[in-house]
Amino acid sequence: MIFITGDTHGDIDYKKLLVLKEKDLSYDDYLIICGDAGICWSPQSFQYFLNLYNDIGCTIIFIDDKHENFEMLNMCPLVEYHGAVMHQIDKHIFHVLRGEIMEIDKNTFLCLGGAISIDKMERTPYVSWWPEEEITFHDIDNALSNLEKTNNKVDYVIAHCADTHTVIKAFGYRRDICTDQLTFIDKVVDYKHWFFGHYHFDRKIDNKKTCLYQEIIEI
Repeated sequence: MIFITGDTHGDIDYKKLLVLKEKDLSYDDYLIICGDAGICWSPQSFQYFLNLYNDIGCTIIFIDDKHENFEMLNMCPLVEYHGAVMHQIDKHIFHVLRGEIMEIDKNTFLCLGGAISIDKMERTPYVSWWPEEEITFHDIDNALSNLEKTNNKVDYVIAHCADTHTVIKAFGYRRDICTDQLTFIDKVVDYKHWFFGHYHFDRKIDNKKTCLYQEIIEI
């Protein structure tokens, strides 16, 4: 089984995952978190969060965003897992790099973490905010390179924020460099559905895009 949900923020929004513990899952089942997992946040909380997320009993794969400590992420070993380059955080916990395409149970997922912290002026650099949170042209180039191998087709896009059109139309927010980068991806990729988090809503935008927060869906 493959489950997808939105932000978990370490232990702040973790309780929604407890329902998965009732499903008698194994490590052949997967939970994909659309950014802001918060598992790698500080050395002091790291082992506690590892224990917490391992207790769910399935393999966890997350994309990054503003509530990740990129220094900690980059200290983890790089591995190839399900055809994608990932950081292995723990035996069954992985962070998939931006622009990578993973394949699980014959489903392909283009993964593109990243978004801008609107409150970064109130945060402390390299303590509660990291400049690596922004989607870069290198990330997009990596996505395009991997998409060439799939003829620009994937089953699903897993992102943290949404494209500019969706951000403005569905949420009334302003565009930024990350939403513009995802607008480009939206135009070039042939996909079945796009899942994203970030906005703390559970909302089906249209037939091809869904914002997730508390909801956990199975595909």
